[in-house]
Amino acid sequence: MSWDRTWGFKKRGLKLNDVTQAATAIAGNYAEVKVTVEKESDDCITCFFETPIEEGSEHTHTLEVSIYDMGSSGHVISLEADAADNDAAWDDASQLTEDLADAFEANPLEL
Repeated sequence: MSWDRTWGFKKRGLKLNDVTQAATAIAGNYAEVKVTVEKESDDCITCFFETPIEEGSEHTHTLEVSIYDMGSSGHVISLEADAADNDAAWDDASQLTEDLADAFEANPLEL
């Protein structure tokens, strides 16, 4: 069974371009993984990773990872089990999110 996971980090002035560069570099480390990054609101940037359901398949999972701006508290990276296809490909979603957390030197948060 899957559950939501979160990481926190302090960084002032995080921009869409910062997240796009990090997510693109991460996707580039894996065969057949693509990413689209969108600013969904003033305080939320979301990465949509497309991963093959199985190697060589044209069918994909969409894995959603969001970064929330918490103001003076910093930022939170959130992997939600019920977002997009996260639950169906939890191991892949977790690995990509951990890579993103590493890119921003984020630490796991206790729920």
